Amino acid sequence: MPELPEVETIKLGLQKRIVGLKITKIQILSPKTFIGNPNKVQGQKVLKIERFAKLLSISLSSDITLLIHLKMTGQLIWKGESGKGKGESLIGGHPTPDMVGPMPNSHTRVIFSFSDGSHLYFNDQRLFGWVRVVDSEQVTVDSLLKGLGPEPLEKEFTWEILKKNLLKHKSMPIKVAVMDQAVVSGVGNIYSNEACFNAKLDPRKKVGDLKDREFQSLYHGIIKALQDGIKYGGSTRAHFVDAEGHKGYFLDYAFVYGRDKHKCKVCGTEIKKISLGGRGTYFCPKCQKAV
Repeated sequence: MPELPEVETIKLGLQKRIVGLKITKIQILSPKTFIGNPNKVQGQKVLKIERFAKLLSISLSSDITLLIHLKMTGQLIWKGESGKGKGESLIGGHPTPDMVGPMPNSHTRVIFSFSDGSHLYFNDQRLFGWVRVVDSEQVTVDSLLKGLGPEPLEKEFTWEILKKNLLKHKSMPIKVAVMDQAVVSGVGNIYSNEACFNAKLDPRKKVGDLKDREFQSLYHGIIKALQDGIKYGGSTRAHFVDAEGHKGYFLDYAFVYGRDKHKCKVCGTEIKKISLGGRGTYFCPKCQKAV
């Protein structure tokens, strides 16, 4: 599933292409994927695009919003098939060979047509992703968003807030607790590994054993991991191609994730892999000593 940096990269790419355009037509090829009344969306203008944790939010005129969740295998593919953007394309989501080919294809579930002749295709192999129509005033109280923790890249997010939320899971390993979306939004397996390394904390250490300076280090470690993910275009591992159709290359710069049996880039110690909470967990035994 794409994490915060991947969804943020898709958001930034789509902002350049569809904000200000009118949705002239919606074709729903898979009813399971589209939740809500498409008639509320047709004829509406795209006002802005936001990201909430791992969800995209497209605000339309008439106080209507589209919430989009790519889940594991979803894709958003924009094609400029006429006019100013003719020949251009943006691609985000799970990489497949056919995502750079003609659209629609066998995995296309929903097609949005825009007033400039361009199209946005929602593709999904496994039919876990979805597009949902909601009233704009209901977005922040939607069941999926209501329980989300703070956005880690917003100025309102502080180490004290992180500490307060984490301490609801005192007996949990810090790496697992950070992945709880009620603690902090948008952080998944890749970036929780990197955050622990940035903070020089053993991912197995229990939340209740952390000192204030360690909460502060973890706070800065989370922010650095996410900012680096956005800077380097997302992760390459299996599930992401950025909005320009290129694989992200964050993992070329990652310190621990996916680097088991490789030498630590800082100290040369072999990176170890274990399982925590059923997820692969990577750490440097020397840089991340359990103290």
